[in-house]
Amino acid sequence: MEIPQHWVRVDGFSPHLGRQGGPISVWGWSTESDEDAERVGHERLAEVLARVEREGRLPATRGYYPRTPLREPVLEEVRADDGRLLGVVTRNRMGCEVLCTDLLLVADVDVPELADERPSARRRATRSTPGDRGRGVAGFIRRLVLGRPDPTPQGSSGEDAAGLDEPEPVGGPGPGYEAYPDLPGAEGRAVTATGPGGPSVAECLAAEPAWEFARQHPELGVRVYRTAAGLRVVVTGAGVAPASEEARGILSALQSDPLYVELCATHGSYRARLTPKPFRIGRAALPVSWPCADDVAERSWLRWVDAYDAEREEFAVCRLVSASGPVPGPDEQRLVEVHDAATGVGERLPLA
Repeated sequence: MEIPQHWVRVDGFSPHLGRQGGPISVWGWSTESDEDAERVGHERLAEVLARVEREGRLPATRGYYPRTPLREPVLEEVRADDGRLLGVVTRNRMGCEVLCTDLLLVADVDVPELADERPSARRRATRSTPGDRGRGVAGFIRRLVLGRPDPTPQGSSGEDAAGLDEPEPVGGPGPGYEAYPDLPGAEGRAVTATGPGGPSVAECLAAEPAWEFARQHPELGVRVYRTAAGLRVVVTGAGVAPASEEARGILSALQSDPLYVELCATHGSYRARLTPKPFRIGRAALPVSWPCADDVAERSWLRWVDAYDAEREEFAVCRLVSASGPVPGPDEQRLVEVHDAATGVGERLPLA
């Protein structure tokens, strides 16, 4: 995973661009220094000028995600107790904060049916009775995830079904969850499903590929989250590099967005958006690109971030739907904790 923090724009002119010629600008980057970034920029400019001379036009862009390193500022480093770097938090070109890591596998699943629902996270669960269990959404989840008759839950509560009053601790169920300690191989595992007032039928159907993956891979931890436009699936214990065929296979099995799969492979990093998309909270995207060209652009950047940070506090990004599998190791657990805290898992807030 490489996210260079030294960027220099290099300008040039091609007489072969159109009838009159035209200006060309490229970015150079480096993890070492601005001087090294400028050297890379001049090398890239020479390559582009040569190509324009051959073809008479600029190279075509390659879709939404660039093949060059992501030009994003690092806001925070996530480190293990011994100082090892586990991941970083960056700000993307829209202005959202993003967790980037090559350790914790994250799948992004677009589900148009869920985007139409846009539920609030402020739902309250109703206290269930023994006669209610096994019917409705909770029973649907049990049949899909566990493939077994209704078990006797460890306990019940009137808390929010997704653990919104008190987030579910990894390694054991939290309020509002039903635990199944008698599952084969369940020792040392957390196997949970949301109770009454939890996910909709559409969410259950969307989550079925992730639950099937969890059934087929009991050695892995699988956390399914609801997002504003679909699902996010976090897999622990896989230990596969983002650019590997193994990672591509897992992401495909989870029905992750193909563009996201390519992004992970290209940049050697899994990515999880931590803060709302601006348009979902009534704001335009960040109007200034990074690095800022001058003091005026930097002030505009800072004003936008201040206003965005104030408004995003009213929204969450994720709601936990289900969790199963072995307890994560300390490095993955640290990343999960950062993710859940930043995305508002456990908060009664609308998703954005």
